[in-house]
Amino acid sequence: MYRILLFVVLLFIGMNYVEAQQIDPASVDVSALSDAQVQRLLDEMQRRGLTEEQALALARSQGVPESQISMLRQRIRTMGAGSISDERMKTRESMAMEDFALGFDQQPVIYSKKAFFVPSEQETRLFGFHFFNSDNLTFEPGINYPVTRKYLVGPGDQFIIDVYGVSEMTYFLFVDRSGNITIPNVGPIPVGGFTLEEAEERIFRRLSRIYRDMVADEPRTFVNIQLGQIKPITVNVVGEVFAPGTFTLPGASTAFNALYLAGGPNLRGSFREIRVIREGEVLQKIDVYDYLINGNSEVNVHLMDGDIIMVPTVRNRVRIGGHLIRTGLFETLEGESIDELIKYAGGFDEKAYNRRIELHRNTGRELEVRDVFADQYDDFYAQNGDSLYVGAILSRFANRVAIDGAVFRPGTYELTRDLTLSQLIERADGLREDAFMERGMILRLNENLSYTNVAFDLKAVINGDKDIELRREDVVTISSIDEMREQRSIRVFGEVQRPGRLDFREALTLGDAIALAGGLRESASESYVEVMRRLSYTEASSTSERTGHLFQFTIPRSLTLHNDDASFMLQPYDQIFIRRAPGFVQESSIRISGEIMYAGEYALVSRNERLSDVIRRAGGLTPEAYLPGAMLTRERRKGKADALTQSLEQSDERVSFSGLDFSVIGIDLEAALRRPGSRDDIYLQDGDELVVPRRLQTVQVEGEVLNPISMPYIEGKGLRYYIDQSGGFGLRAKRRKAYVIYPNGTAAATRNYVLFSSYPTVMPGSQIVIPQKPPRTPIPATGWIAIGSGVSSLALTIVTVINQIGN
Repeated sequence: MYRILLFVVLLFIGMNYVEAQQIDPASVDVSALSDAQVQRLLDEMQRRGLTEEQALALARSQGVPESQISMLRQRIRTMGAGSISDERMKTRESMAMEDFALGFDQQPVIYSKKAFFVPSEQETRLFGFHFFNSDNLTFEPGINYPVTRKYLVGPGDQFIIDVYGVSEMTYFLFVDRSGNITIPNVGPIPVGGFTLEEAEERIFRRLSRIYRDMVADEPRTFVNIQLGQIKPITVNVVGEVFAPGTFTLPGASTAFNALYLAGGPNLRGSFREIRVIREGEVLQKIDVYDYLINGNSEVNVHLMDGDIIMVPTVRNRVRIGGHLIRTGLFETLEGESIDELIKYAGGFDEKAYNRRIELHRNTGRELEVRDVFADQYDDFYAQNGDSLYVGAILSRFANRVAIDGAVFRPGTYELTRDLTLSQLIERADGLREDAFMERGMILRLNENLSYTNVAFDLKAVINGDKDIELRREDVVTISSIDEMREQRSIRVFGEVQRPGRLDFREALTLGDAIALAGGLRESASESYVEVMRRLSYTEASSTSERTGHLFQFTIPRSLTLHNDDASFMLQPYDQIFIRRAPGFVQESSIRISGEIMYAGEYALVSRNERLSDVIRRAGGLTPEAYLPGAMLTRERRKGKADALTQSLEQSDERVSFSGLDFSVIGIDLEAALRRPGSRDDIYLQDGDELVVPRRLQTVQVEGEVLNPISMPYIEGKGLRYYIDQSGGFGLRAKRRKAYVIYPNGTAAATRNYVLFSSYPTVMPGSQIVIPQKPPRTPIPATGWIAIGSGVSSLALTIVTVINQIGN
């Protein structure tokens, strides 16, 4: 019957009996059950006379999570409201009355939660503190924890006894205050104070008197006995803990569960002499270190109702620091040596100097230092208040030499007895082919930590004519040939695909260098190739006017190998110049837009192409063309423009730049078309753009006016008219510097005379600009004092001169 009830409680509808035996209760998901499955559960509960609490207790006893039990209770009550028979209600009420008569009120038990506290920084350094105060390791007591066979049964525990086979019956029985359970038709059975194993044996013996075939040679009736609800217990945690008090825990809880809720021992508390007191006697002493270091779980005793956990004050504590795996505050017992303290600290770390420990001790009057050496660790005992520090090993090597440079395996090597330079080179797999054989050097560390340079003849060392015995920290340097001379290269300039620097190689010819540079461009002149060679060191040993040797060649574009000029052997640092063919001109074009008959891109077919020529090729102008507004823009030469910009930005002038990559050329297109070939009909360049607008009808006013706007052009109106229409000059306007920018890009400034100013003419599309006065730097108080002092001195001088003249 027990297996069938378990199947019903777990609600795995559709599974057979064997499958139900394989269910993991912890994986039950009540939310995944349909209403039909919940209804089937209600029907089965009613058929077997089970109350809601009995069914839930059965689920809880099998390890179903409490969250799923709460969800199951809610769904049972929602689905089963009004459907439970009166007989079943009577059964539930009668069982509740029976429990009440036995002295138990089956209300939910509220177990104690972990106390909240804020430890000090020093308390967090206690070894063992994090054992009771860690997010990763918790001793939070739980009601679903499995109980051991040694669990002591007591009042409040519930037994679920399932008889199945030929006879079927399920009993839900609580242990009463007398320590008995009462089975109908069997009578009371004493189980209180016995272990779970002993209690099950006593229950089995009594049941076998009724169900005699349970003990037959071939039994047909079987029984399953287990705990349902576990009794709550109340224990007191006193002494030096963070939160002493009374705690309610599940009956299967241990001493560590109670200490966890109380926060564990505080700064004054002992981790190693905790006492569990039961009925006035010390049941056991707990050494938390024994559990942490040795994993001895026997110290974690199971508690009973009324137990007292006493945490006394610590007697001996030492501070451990330095290069150990764990550092902090450690408690010691009488007779524990330094060696055992090192064990508690996890041992030395990889950088520890383990031959000596520095110990500071309080003598009662002052502090003293003790040296504890490795041979004393077993028989030297720390005292309360001692501080131990483990230093680090020296950052130096006792037997190191190094070799660097032109060897196959440069690096650090062991200095063995009588190691010589030739042996070290052999360990480094020998010299590279490019090793400089004339000289090597050893950087040697002296006894006073200064350095000495030791030079040697590498060729003599390799030949065995001479060798050098090495010392600790010697660094051998063997240079390569490339390191001992200037980097050898050549440079190619001019009309090649990839001009620039090339690494020199032996037997490199002129044709090879041009090929490495990508070959000749179409613009290159084959008949004018120059090679500039600098003077050799013998030629440069005396002064002369000559700076180098110049060679001229004719190179075929095919770069054939058998051409004499192409086979000219180059030397390091040669410079090759490939000239452009005199008649080669890069293809160039301009763009025409606006009021042109055929606007677009036009190629420049001659070096002397003018404005009028291109306008004529473009079919002329449209009737709407506004010639005074025609504008020609030309790409700027970035080198000059950038240099000019940088020089102006470094000066104190207030300037601004449009950021454009072109400049505007003021032209008079009307004069150019009227007089072709005149100075107004300028030559065009690659990238020029000519824009011929429609007739413009507005004038724009910008700068220091009250209301900068654009307004219609009125013939005959001058500059002052447009300024007045913009609200007049601003307070910081520089009136005498007003100027007009015309549509073609030219500008005209105001002409100033003694009594009047002559303003420039305004045309359609003009832009009137009123500059701003530069801000005045206010004179500081010290400046006014200096001015006043100067004026006073001048006045005094004048008065003195007048007085002298009068006399």
